[in-house]
Amino acid sequence: VCLEEEWFRFVTRVADKVLSHFTSNLLDQVSGANLFDIFQCIGSAGALYTVLGPYFVAYTVFTKDRGFCRKVAERFAAAVPGEPGARNGVAGGGKNPRRTRMAHFTDTFSEVNGVALTLRMHLDMAGKHGKRLTVITCGQDDIAPGEGVMNFKAVGEYRLAEYPSQKFSYPPFLRMLEYVYEQGFTLLHSATPGPIGMAALVIARILKLPIHATYHTAIPQYARYLTGDDSMEEIMWRYVVWYYNQMDAVFVPSASTGEELKAHGVAPDKIRTYPRGVDVERFHPAKRNGFLAGQGVAEGVSLLYVGRVSREKNLHHLAEAFRNLSARHADVNLVVVGDGPYLEEMRERMAGTRCHFTGCLDGEDLAEAYASSDLFVFPSTTDTFGNVVLEAQASGLPVVVSDQGGPCENVTPGVTGVVVPDMDAKSLEAVLDDLVSDPGRIRCMGAAARASMEGRSFDAAFLGAWELYKQAS
Repeated sequence: VCLEEEWFRFVTRVADKVLSHFTSNLLDQVSGANLFDIFQCIGSAGALYTVLGPYFVAYTVFTKDRGFCRKVAERFAAAVPGEPGARNGVAGGGKNPRRTRMAHFTDTFSEVNGVALTLRMHLDMAGKHGKRLTVITCGQDDIAPGEGVMNFKAVGEYRLAEYPSQKFSYPPFLRMLEYVYEQGFTLLHSATPGPIGMAALVIARILKLPIHATYHTAIPQYARYLTGDDSMEEIMWRYVVWYYNQMDAVFVPSASTGEELKAHGVAPDKIRTYPRGVDVERFHPAKRNGFLAGQGVAEGVSLLYVGRVSREKNLHHLAEAFRNLSARHADVNLVVVGDGPYLEEMRERMAGTRCHFTGCLDGEDLAEAYASSDLFVFPSTTDTFGNVVLEAQASGLPVVVSDQGGPCENVTPGVTGVVVPDMDAKSLEAVLDDLVSDPGRIRCMGAAARASMEGRSFDAAFLGAWELYKQAS
């Protein structure tokens, strides 16, 4: 082993320990809203830079040299020896443009949520359509080694006291930087403003690469819900706006999300709305087969909720609305699919009603749960999109959503579902009462919902998004 490699390993170990300590300390101060301590903590980052600085400079120089070699090769219609992606050690030169090679940084991949699902589908679509996409993540459990995913071992992690199941993994920065450089990516994309997203931003600056980001989680609002502290929401908005203003382009899943970012200070010219799709074969009305009966759900009209079982999803409004609705409609069921910090409290609150909790479902079980229900209810006002709203409609269910956030943009009011203004228990109850009283209307809206989804395949959405990524580069 040469001296340079041994030194790199030593610096990596030291940097990982310093980075883990620094990040944990910073997140402790942020979670406690300790403003002065936050600035003091940030000021202490000089020690971290002292360790990493020489490598920052070195990789910047390497990147410039690589760019110079490429320009020379293009000028003389030659090839660049040893460049990543080369055939027999020689990359294609001449006037052929370099193909887009994207690294997508994320802190969620194996979990059960809409973002992770979309990333996994994008990876499948990239393989199907010959696009060069690699997902870079960290600290993910249960990821089998496979093409298209680089899962680094975390050097530390942070768990929220208010939401222990939510963790932030700290990436091994130097190893991640080395990997991105060696792979020769032409574009970086961040799906998170967390530690992995910060690593992506710094790597993009060092290697002089374009970087985009998606904003898909209402982090400031969630911070307020989880802590009950309005000042925490303001702190998170300031960070979110700063982070996304560093990007060359910001992709949002809905127009309302884009307007919200603009209103808080993200540069309007950076924001793009990208297409989203649904697996119209997997989620299909033909899969209605009485699955719910096997879960102990009695005959009657079955309302369905799928998603994280947490208070910020307004499930307390749904619980109250369903209790009141049950007093007038004894044959109505509520089926809750998912898990989360509000689960036990909601179980207690719904005791004695026809409310059933299935836990998390996936695969055919989830598809059959959708198709075997009658009406989908999604009361959240903080979701930027809501994949489940598309899945429900593809399964032939009309949907009930709030007028706030992204889900309402995926509903044709009065045709494929109902948009509830000023979402609360009383307004939600009134809408559900009207629908449950008219089964024929539910069936007609369900058919219209399925028809509206048939042109929104994952393939079309992925290819459309890929073109937007290329154009924004």
